[in-house]
Amino acid sequence: MMSRFVNELMKARKEKKLVLIASLPRNDAELARAVLDAGADAVKIHMNVHHHASNTTFGSLDEERENLTAILKVSEGKLTGIMPFAAPVNAPDTLKELSDMGFDFYSQYLSHAVSGCFPSSEKPARMLALAVDDPIELASGLDRMPMEVCELSIMDGNTYGQPFTYHDLLRYSAVRVRTGKPLVVPSQHLITPESVPDLIEIGMDGLMIGAVVAGSTAESWGKSVRAFRKMIDKK
Repeated sequence: MMSRFVNELMKARKEKKLVLIASLPRNDAELARAVLDAGADAVKIHMNVHHHASNTTFGSLDEERENLTAILKVSEGKLTGIMPFAAPVNAPDTLKELSDMGFDFYSQYLSHAVSGCFPSSEKPARMLALAVDDPIELASGLDRMPMEVCELSIMDGNTYGQPFTYHDLLRYSAVRVRTGKPLVVPSQHLITPESVPDLIEIGMDGLMIGAVVAGSTAESWGKSVRAFRKMIDKK
Protein backbone atom coordinates (compact mmCIF):
# COMPACT_ATOMS: atom_id res chain seq x y z
CA MET A 1 0.00 0.00 0.00
CA MET A 2 1.40 3.38 -1.04
CA SER A 3 2.12 5.79 1.83
CA ARG A 4 0.27 9.08 2.16
CA PHE A 5 3.51 10.98 1.51
CA VAL A 6 4.12 9.17 -1.79
CA ASN A 7 0.45 9.58 -2.72
CA GLU A 8 0.75 13.34 -2.29
CA LEU A 9 3.91 13.47 -4.40
CA MET A 10 2.31 11.46 -7.20
CA LYS A 11 -0.82 13.60 -7.04
CA ALA A 12 1.34 16.72 -7.34
CA ARG A 13 3.06 15.23 -10.40
CA LYS A 14 -0.29 14.57 -12.06
CA GLU A 15 -1.56 18.08 -11.26
CA LYS A 16 1.76 19.73 -12.29
CA LYS A 17 2.33 21.11 -8.81
CA LEU A 18 4.88 20.55 -6.05
CA VAL A 19 4.48 19.19 -2.53
CA LEU A 20 5.83 21.97 -0.29
CA ILE A 21 7.91 20.67 2.63
CA ALA A 22 9.32 22.90 5.38
CA SER A 23 12.64 21.63 6.78
CA LEU A 24 12.58 23.36 10.15
CA PRO A 25 15.74 25.02 11.56
CA ARG A 26 14.80 23.88 15.09
CA ASN A 27 12.41 21.41 16.68
CA ASP A 28 9.82 23.97 17.68
CA ALA A 29 6.10 23.16 17.77
CA GLU A 30 5.03 26.80 17.39
CA LEU A 31 7.24 27.18 14.31
CA ALA A 32 5.74 23.99 12.88
CA ARG A 33 2.26 25.37 13.50
CA ALA A 34 3.18 28.65 11.79
CA VAL A 35 4.51 27.04 8.61
CA LEU A 36 1.57 24.64 8.35
CA ASP A 37 -0.90 27.49 8.87
CA ALA A 38 0.94 29.42 6.13
CA GLY A 39 0.40 26.60 3.65
CA ALA A 40 3.18 24.02 3.91
CA ASP A 41 2.08 20.49 3.03
CA ALA A 42 4.60 18.87 5.38
CA VAL A 43 7.27 19.56 7.96
CA LYS A 44 10.58 17.78 8.35
CA ILE A 45 12.52 17.83 11.59
CA HIS A 46 15.88 16.47 12.74
CA MET A 47 17.80 14.61 15.42
CA ASN A 48 21.38 13.42 15.92
CA VAL A 49 22.92 16.05 13.67
CA HIS A 50 24.56 19.46 13.48
CA HIS A 51 22.59 21.05 10.67
CA HIS A 52 24.89 22.96 8.31
CA ALA A 53 22.40 25.43 6.81
CA SER A 54 20.78 26.51 10.10
CA ASN A 55 23.87 26.03 12.31
CA THR A 56 21.72 24.12 14.79
CA THR A 57 22.66 21.04 16.79
CA PHE A 58 19.86 18.49 17.24
CA GLY A 59 20.08 15.92 20.04
CA SER A 60 19.24 12.24 20.38
CA LEU A 61 15.72 10.82 20.41
CA ASP A 62 15.63 10.94 24.21
CA GLU A 63 16.83 14.55 24.18
CA GLU A 64 14.39 15.63 21.46
CA ARG A 65 11.41 13.45 22.39
CA GLU A 66 9.36 16.18 24.06
CA ASN A 67 9.83 18.52 21.10
CA LEU A 68 9.10 15.78 18.54
CA THR A 69 5.90 14.78 20.36
CA ALA A 70 4.74 18.39 20.49
CA ILE A 71 5.38 18.85 16.76
CA LEU A 72 3.51 15.66 15.90
CA LYS A 73 0.57 16.94 17.96
CA VAL A 74 0.32 20.31 16.19
CA SER A 75 0.94 18.62 12.82
CA GLU A 76 -1.87 16.11 13.23
CA GLY A 77 -3.50 15.54 9.84
CA LYS A 78 -0.47 16.94 7.99
CA LEU A 79 2.64 15.11 6.81
CA THR A 80 5.63 14.93 9.13
CA GLY A 81 9.11 13.61 8.41
CA ILE A 82 12.30 13.17 10.38
CA MET A 83 16.01 12.88 9.68
CA PRO A 84 17.08 10.24 12.22
CA PHE A 85 20.87 10.05 11.78
CA ALA A 86 23.70 11.90 10.06
CA ALA A 87 25.90 8.79 9.92
CA PRO A 88 25.43 5.09 9.05
CA VAL A 89 24.02 3.98 12.40
CA ASN A 90 22.68 0.43 12.83
CA ALA A 91 19.67 1.23 15.04
CA PRO A 92 16.49 -0.47 13.83
CA ASP A 93 14.83 -0.03 17.24
CA THR A 94 15.12 3.75 16.96
CA LEU A 95 13.63 3.75 13.46
CA LYS A 96 10.80 1.50 14.65
CA GLU A 97 10.10 3.85 17.56
CA LEU A 98 9.92 6.83 15.20
CA SER A 99 7.48 4.86 13.06
CA ASP A 100 5.36 4.09 16.11
CA MET A 101 5.36 7.77 17.07
CA GLY A 102 3.55 8.50 13.81
CA PHE A 103 6.07 10.02 11.40
CA ASP A 104 5.11 9.78 7.72
CA PHE A 105 8.60 9.68 6.23
CA TYR A 106 12.29 9.33 7.02
CA SER A 107 14.82 11.67 5.40
CA GLN A 108 18.38 10.38 5.28
CA TYR A 109 21.36 10.22 2.94
CA LEU A 110 21.60 6.96 1.01
CA SER A 111 25.13 6.58 2.35
CA HIS A 112 23.79 6.79 5.92
CA ALA A 113 20.78 4.48 5.48
CA VAL A 114 21.78 1.08 6.85
CA SER A 115 20.29 -1.87 4.95
CA GLY A 116 17.84 -3.90 7.03
CA CYS A 117 17.16 -1.16 9.60
CA PHE A 118 13.93 0.33 8.26
CA PRO A 119 10.54 -1.10 9.27
CA SER A 120 9.17 -3.47 6.65
CA SER A 121 6.03 -1.44 5.91
CA GLU A 122 6.04 1.55 3.54
CA LYS A 123 5.02 3.91 6.36
CA PRO A 124 7.08 5.83 7.16
CA ALA A 125 8.18 6.22 3.55
CA ARG A 126 11.93 6.19 2.95
CA MET A 127 13.07 9.47 1.36
CA LEU A 128 16.76 8.81 0.81
CA ALA A 129 19.11 11.42 -0.58
CA LEU A 130 21.77 11.48 -3.22
CA ALA A 131 24.74 13.57 -2.05
CA VAL A 132 27.15 15.95 -3.74
CA ASP A 133 29.79 13.26 -4.24
CA ASP A 134 27.38 10.76 -5.79
CA PRO A 135 27.75 10.63 -9.60
CA ILE A 136 24.53 11.39 -11.46
CA GLU A 137 24.81 7.99 -13.15
CA LEU A 138 24.09 6.37 -9.77
CA ALA A 139 20.47 7.50 -10.16
CA SER A 140 19.98 4.85 -12.86
CA GLY A 141 19.70 2.24 -10.10
CA LEU A 142 17.08 4.05 -8.00
CA ASP A 143 14.04 2.27 -9.45
CA ARG A 144 15.34 -1.05 -8.12
CA MET A 145 16.03 0.29 -4.62
CA PRO A 146 13.80 -0.49 -1.58
CA MET A 147 12.94 3.18 -1.07
CA GLU A 148 10.01 5.35 -2.07
CA VAL A 149 11.37 8.88 -2.67
CA CYS A 150 14.74 10.39 -3.65
CA GLU A 151 15.90 13.71 -2.24
CA LEU A 152 18.37 15.57 -4.47
CA SER A 153 20.77 16.91 -1.86
CA ILE A 154 23.50 17.21 -4.47
CA MET A 155 24.88 20.71 -3.99
CA ASP A 156 28.25 21.37 -2.34
CA GLY A 157 27.83 22.69 1.20
CA ASN A 158 30.32 25.47 0.43
CA THR A 159 27.88 26.85 -2.17
CA TYR A 160 24.78 26.95 0.06
CA GLY A 161 22.84 30.15 -0.48
CA GLN A 162 24.25 30.99 -3.90
CA PRO A 163 21.78 31.89 -6.68
CA PHE A 164 19.79 29.05 -8.21
CA THR A 165 20.86 28.52 -11.83
CA TYR A 166 20.03 26.62 -15.02
CA HIS A 167 23.05 24.43 -14.27
CA ASP A 168 21.30 23.36 -11.05
CA LEU A 169 18.14 22.61 -13.06
CA LEU A 170 20.19 20.55 -15.50
CA ARG A 171 21.66 18.43 -12.72
CA TYR A 172 18.19 17.74 -11.30
CA SER A 173 16.87 16.98 -14.78
CA ALA A 174 19.70 14.49 -15.36
CA VAL A 175 18.41 12.52 -12.36
CA ARG A 176 14.81 12.80 -13.55
CA VAL A 177 15.52 11.03 -16.85
CA ARG A 178 17.15 8.15 -14.95
CA THR A 179 14.34 7.29 -12.52
CA GLY A 180 10.59 7.20 -12.14
CA LYS A 181 10.79 7.66 -8.34
CA PRO A 182 9.31 10.83 -6.86
CA LEU A 183 12.03 13.48 -6.58
CA VAL A 184 12.27 16.20 -3.92
CA VAL A 185 14.56 19.23 -4.26
CA PRO A 186 15.93 20.84 -1.06
CA SER A 187 16.71 24.57 -1.13
CA GLN A 188 20.47 24.28 -0.77
CA HIS A 189 20.81 27.08 -3.30
CA LEU A 190 18.65 30.20 -3.19
CA ILE A 191 15.52 28.87 -4.86
CA THR A 192 12.85 31.55 -5.15
CA PRO A 193 9.11 31.22 -5.78
CA GLU A 194 9.78 32.35 -9.34
CA SER A 195 11.76 29.12 -9.88
CA VAL A 196 8.72 26.93 -9.16
CA PRO A 197 7.52 26.69 -12.80
CA ASP A 198 11.00 25.58 -13.92
CA LEU A 199 11.12 22.89 -11.24
CA ILE A 200 7.72 21.61 -12.33
CA GLU A 201 8.75 21.74 -15.99
CA ILE A 202 11.74 19.44 -15.43
CA GLY A 203 9.61 16.96 -13.50
CA MET A 204 10.32 17.58 -9.83
CA ASP A 205 7.60 16.41 -7.44
CA GLY A 206 8.44 18.17 -4.18
CA LEU A 207 10.27 21.26 -2.94
CA MET A 208 11.77 21.28 0.55
CA ILE A 209 12.58 24.79 1.75
CA GLY A 210 14.91 25.46 4.66
CA ALA A 211 16.86 28.18 6.41
CA VAL A 212 18.67 29.21 3.20
CA VAL A 213 15.45 30.65 1.79
CA ALA A 214 13.17 31.03 4.83
CA GLY A 215 15.45 32.33 7.59
CA SER A 216 14.97 31.47 11.24
CA THR A 217 11.94 33.29 12.64
CA ALA A 218 8.27 32.35 12.54
CA GLU A 219 7.61 35.58 10.66
CA SER A 220 10.21 34.95 7.95
CA TRP A 221 9.07 31.36 7.60
CA GLY A 222 5.42 32.35 7.29
CA LYS A 223 6.25 34.92 4.62
CA SER A 224 8.38 32.45 2.64
CA VAL A 225 5.87 29.59 2.82
CA ARG A 226 3.02 31.84 1.72
CA ALA A 227 5.02 33.08 -1.28
CA PHE A 228 5.88 29.54 -2.40
CA ARG A 229 2.32 28.35 -1.76
CA LYS A 230 0.94 31.15 -3.92
CA MET A 231 3.27 30.29 -6.82
CA ILE A 232 2.62 26.53 -6.58
CA ASP A 233 -1.14 27.05 -6.63
CA LYS A 234 -1.04 29.65 -9.40
CA LYS A 235 -3.03 28.58 -12.43
